Amino acid sequence: MKKMLFLPVCVILWSFTQSENPLEKYLTRITDPDIIKRDLATIAVWNSNPKREKDEKITPQSQWELLYYYHSGWHEHSPNHRIDISEVYVGTPGNTLVGQTLLDFTKSPHQAALLYSDNPLLTNMLSEARGAPYNGKWVVFSLRDNRICLRYVHSYPNGNQSSWYHRKEYYFHLK
Repeated sequence: MKKMLFLPVCVILWSFTQSENPLEKYLTRITDPDIIKRDLATIAVWNSNPKREKDEKITPQSQWELLYYYHSGWHEHSPNHRIDISEVYVGTPGNTLVGQTLLDFTKSPHQAALLYSDNPLLTNMLSEARGAPYNGKWVVFSLRDNRICLRYVHSYPNGNQSSWYHRKEYYFHLK
């Protein structure tokens, strides 16, 4: 009888330890401060100089290499008790993701399809504030050299008890 109870408990516990993010297996967290500084500088250059040859779209058949994941922001669970977030991950060299994986990853009940923007600076302005059109939405914008940024911002500033600003950015290169 004990074995029959033990097995379902193990299965339930195992299911809670599994990641819902299919991109995690392609990423390695960077902890060296010098490498973080270098990689953040690379990302900043890409974002500040978004001139591109054409707008790239994620299609089910397209092939993408995951280059970086940058999670930044902050959250507060009580006034004046702020926790900052800054995590940098680098993609495993040679990884390849099919566009359908990215499209499935970004599906949610409150967003039927990916949003595409031709202006990263405008994307920032339209996702930062509570109630902004891109807040809580996956947005793609093209960068130089067949790269894209897949960005998700969830912001709830100036809440009564809790406030937060989370920005998740995945950088890909079209193969």
